[in-house]
Amino acid sequence: MAFFIQQFTLPLFVLSDNFETELLLLVVPTAVVLVFDPNDRMPRYILSLIAIVLLFLAKTIPAQDPILALTDANARAAYLCVVLVLVLASVALTDFYLVDLHSIDKSSRKLIHEDLLTETTNSQTIYKQADELYYQALRKDASLSAVVIDVDDFRQINEMHGRTTGDHVLVHIAKLLNENLPQGTPIGRLHADVFVILLKETAQTDAMQVAEQLKIAVCRSVILLEHTAVKRTASLGISSRHESCSSGSQLIDDAYLAAKNAKKRGKNKILSLSSRSKSSLNYKDYDKTS
Repeated sequence: MAFFIQQFTLPLFVLSDNFETELLLLVVPTAVVLVFDPNDRMPRYILSLIAIVLLFLAKTIPAQDPILALTDANARAAYLCVVLVLVLASVALTDFYLVDLHSIDKSSRKLIHEDLLTETTNSQTIYKQADELYYQALRKDASLSAVVIDVDDFRQINEMHGRTTGDHVLVHIAKLLNENLPQGTPIGRLHADVFVILLKETAQTDAMQVAEQLKIAVCRSVILLEHTAVKRTASLGISSRHESCSSGSQLIDDAYLAAKNAKKRGKNKILSLSSRSKSSLNYKDYDKTS
């Protein structure tokens, strides 16, 4: 509100008799500011200055009845300086408004949609994405799979090395997932040490291959810290869209159930949930030394 009040009152300090012209000189640069990204300051200022000068010259030089009777070069220069100072003040103030709003909006979106530690999608948003992708797949009769990655013995890391080390491990796992998946693959942190990925147009067989790749990547990676090195494995669960699945949220829950069963069966394993029943699991084990 303060910004708009400023935009309509500043012209009165230049020439009240020509309110429309002075208002235009202030509003046009502001519009230019709004066109550019908040981070592109230099192009905005340059284009604003060009717009200011062109508008001023167009109004004062050709007009038979100029907005101000300028008798000499000094008066013309003084008037132009007054206009430029006021407009630049308006543009600068608008710039600060936009940068602040952009920063607040970015931070708010990050808080709402992202897990701040791992910079992956948080659980609420990943469930929402899963539902959206599920209904898209349903309309197109396309495949959709969810893979849940549950880090083995994560509690021991926190107990033996502290929560800071545990946080480093989670960040490392999230980085591994990003490095081993195509760009744009939805990756979320469900809670604590559990991550999930959503694989569009991916059947269960192909999801198994992706899960194996991720399992091997986690197993082979070593997290080097200041005073220690940590190596972990992970248990993975897979669920793909089938007739008895009613939503993307259920798809994630089914994959989570499969991951928990994989952990119960000895850890460092991959299990896929059968399309027939939640109690029926297709078991597929991988060499722990891989």
